[in-house]
Amino acid sequence: MRLEITFGCNKGSIVDFNYNYNLSKLILESLVGSRGTLRYKGKPFKHYTYSQLYFTDYQIIDGKIVNLGEDIHWYVSSPSHFFIDGLVKGLTRTSYFNIGSAELEFKKARLLEDPEFTDEMEFTCMSPITISTMGRGGNRDFYCRIEEKAFVENIRYDLVQKYYHLYNSFPKNEKLDIVFDENYMGKKQRTSRLIDYNGIKILGYMVPFVTKGSPDLIRIGYSTGFGDRTNTGFGMVKIWHRE
Repeated sequence: MRLEITFGCNKGSIVDFNYNYNLSKLILESLVGSRGTLRYKGKPFKHYTYSQLYFTDYQIIDGKIVNLGEDIHWYVSSPSHFFIDGLVKGLTRTSYFNIGSAELEFKKARLLEDPEFTDEMEFTCMSPITISTMGRGGNRDFYCRIEEKAFVENIRYDLVQKYYHLYNSFPKNEKLDIVFDENYMGKKQRTSRLIDYNGIKILGYMVPFVTKGSPDLIRIGYSTGFGDRTNTGFGMVKIWHRE
């Protein structure tokens, strides 16, 4: 399930690039009081993802985003209808939110229709994809580079674990290949993103890719995010329609 959320924001409002932590707080604060949305199997519910903010018009000044339009759009996705319903009720109840020095007014939320999931699909990123691997000694995570073989394999393994945690069984087909668009990477000067999440530096990538394999794993990736830290604004994708 996926929401398109529309906020109003005054022209001239300034938003810092590293707003992921603010959006995570917004989600958690909106869900307070919604029974069953913050816990799952006795643990914090983390099976959701969200996009970067989409400004209808903006300008970059001194490393900050200056809003020049009327609306800002934001997308949140989760397989849990309890989570989606609780989020909308919380946003409606609170109405106004601060992202740094900018004040956002909740206007509306629209439920989007999921695509048909097949064994081959093409996506583009709505927030960076990040994935880590265990360092030597097993005591520290290292972020994988997109050119490393472990980047794709660890994403596939992570999706299998998410599927199991949600449905208490493994998917019938655990195969999944992910091919990132090399032409896109060759044309773009920078496809990596280094996000500061409340003092933690997280490396991710914004690159279109093709998935081939299990439709169940592709659906999990679409609804919960591809890769790590999806509940902090990483790994959200949408269907890519080539020009």
